Amino acid sequence: MAKNPPDERLVYLALKNVFKGPDAQLRIAKKIRKLIQKHLDEGDAEVRALITEHNIDNVCNTAKTLLQDEIFASTLRAKIRFPEVFEVSPAQSAERVASEAEAARSDADAIRDAAEGHQGTWAALEASELELARKGKGKELVSEASATRPRKRSFTRASVSIPSLYPVYIPLQIQHRLLMRVQATLEDACYEFGHRMMGDILQKEGWDCPESVELNIWARVFRGNEDKFDAEKLLELRKPFPELLDSIAQLRHTAVHRVRVSANKTQQFITEAESLATLLHNYTCARMLSRLRREAQQVIDDLGRNKDLLESILKEKLQEIDARRRELDSLECNAVEDMLREDKEYQTLASATLEQAITIPTTFQQSAYTSEHDTSSEAEAEVESLEESSFVQGKPP
Repeated sequence: MAKNPPDERLVYLALKNVFKGPDAQLRIAKKIRKLIQKHLDEGDAEVRALITEHNIDNVCNTAKTLLQDEIFASTLRAKIRFPEVFEVSPAQSAERVASEAEAARSDADAIRDAAEGHQGTWAALEASELELARKGKGKELVSEASATRPRKRSFTRASVSIPSLYPVYIPLQIQHRLLMRVQATLEDACYEFGHRMMGDILQKEGWDCPESVELNIWARVFRGNEDKFDAEKLLELRKPFPELLDSIAQLRHTAVHRVRVSANKTQQFITEAESLATLLHNYTCARMLSRLRREAQQVIDDLGRNKDLLESILKEKLQEIDARRRELDSLECNAVEDMLREDKEYQTLASATLEQAITIPTTFQQSAYTSEHDTSSEAEAEVESLEESSFVQGKPP
């Protein structure tokens, strides 16, 4: 009997790790089937369960439809198609707000430490630890050093500690390259503005190329020359000009010292760099930074949606495990009850056997006494009969 086509949602959840990266661009039925068959042969449990229930032809047809609609290639399209899969509970939202707030504090501490030179090489850190260990301060230094590393919050379900996937972090290699690109682009724009509006300062300091001045230096120069900027543009900023310049200096420290920060902080740096480029009237730089900001935001949003999906899948699996656990608990209780019931039944049976053993001797004695009494009476009757017969015949008894 032909099997029904599977639900698209089930196919997406089962095959999302099959059609990823370049494989999300597959459209040819033969190649789609080959890739699914490969995962089936490799023992993918979810793929096997799906195919067992719906057969491989139905699964391949549904997968092709999802591929053509770019559902596997875009978590945004997948969220629009299956909104319930990406649903976030109020508790999860509160957890994420808390994790982002903690990450912001951690980012600020790490950047400050980097700017003050506290984040050195491992060799320098080890030397400092040895020195402070003599003074009993080794633990404090280790704690300070660990503050520059990303922190992960976790929550406990039953006896299992489940790590949170938030806050979102971009891989450090990509974060570093992205911020270095932003820094270099912004330093070019700063030099062009300085050459045009503050030529005397450049000449006095001997700054003859963009590479001669780092971004944090420009932040200090601009702070003392706020009058060189368009007053109306300054009023349009989302924060006071000195705070914007502080953030630009932090961008430099983060890029140069390779401080890992949250994706939100990275996005904030790019947004504020774009604001500064606009203030510098360098619209080519502003457009380039705007493009980087949009593309970075797409990646960050995609990371977030994937985390939502993973947590949703975990939630379903935990619910299934809970159901199995309740079933096992019920089986366990039934096993204990069966043991107690069978023990009670056997006790009753053993009692009956023992009671029978106790009553058997009394019955046996009564039967033996009755048999002996009957035998004596019969003998006496026979003697009396013989005596009477002898008397009648005139014979002595």
